[in-house]
Amino acid sequence: MKTKTKTRDDAVLRAALEVYRALELPAQLETFGRIAVEWSGGAAFVALGRDEEAGGFAPLATSLPADDARLLALRAVGRAREVPLPVASERWERVGPVGDLPGAPKASLAVPLRDGRDGTVALLLVFDPTADAGARLDELAAASRDAFGNAAQVRAIRELTIRDDTAECFNRRHFEEFLVEEMARSNRFKTPLSLIFFDMDNLKEVNNRLGHAMGSRTLLEVSQRVRAKIRKFDKLFRFGGDEFCIVLPETEWHGALEVAERVREAISSRPMLQRELGPTAGQPMTASFGIASFPLHARAKEELVVRADRAMQSVKAGKKNSIAVADLEDASRG
Repeated sequence: MKTKTKTRDDAVLRAALEVYRALELPAQLETFGRIAVEWSGGAAFVALGRDEEAGGFAPLATSLPADDARLLALRAVGRAREVPLPVASERWERVGPVGDLPGAPKASLAVPLRDGRDGTVALLLVFDPTADAGARLDELAAASRDAFGNAAQVRAIRELTIRDDTAECFNRRHFEEFLVEEMARSNRFKTPLSLIFFDMDNLKEVNNRLGHAMGSRTLLEVSQRVRAKIRKFDKLFRFGGDEFCIVLPETEWHGALEVAERVREAISSRPMLQRELGPTAGQPMTASFGIASFPLHARAKEELVVRADRAMQSVKAGKKNSIAVADLEDASRG
């Protein structure tokens, strides 16, 4: 009995070491899920985690194909509403985390994964296991708690490197990474993605008349107004200087056009800097917008950026304070 227990403990420790080798949570969940399928004889796994930006939850790692109905159902339900992950110690046997919601798949085995502070970071679902591995997976989950906690710290540090200090939105470095990731995801799930580029029309006037400190305050106010008009899972980036861009996952060009109009109106509807200059002495501001969509206007990141920027420049060269959509003929030539 002792030999069997020791062998089992060694297997758990070796598996935990594999989890610790990964620094970021999705990679840790990928490792944990692979081990869970191996130990349980399951057909597939999905690891669900909180989607901090969109609310609810989202698949952070999975072995299911992109078009699997179970994965698509979890993505749809997770985006649709806030669903708490389990915080109690019991495992949810034969019940999915969203089992009471229409269209959500049932899981044969569900294992809550927690960090060192006893906060639930993810819920691992294993479909169609052939062996009872629940207790063993609980041991592995307990042995991996500090690893999950370390991943949270890594994420917090990374957040500091991807933020623009002036506008308090994401910076260009993160834009370059995020757009590649989102376009790959759109290609995988056969969903559209749109990019909005916009440039402040008269920020130079603010810098010349009121100084660069007020120019920075204006950029922050622009960022705040824009973020109030986009979805939680859309992202705003400061591209550089007085240029911004918005990435809109799962959005066609006509949806992006509606978003751009809301943002344009939010910027131009009332003067900026009224708190600093007074309610009757604020600075009127406008912006020019360009839109390009994947895969309609472009299929590569660089091409998508060029199409959106070119559309924006056409507005800047004209009456400004307006919106243009990338030219399909221009895209076909590229």
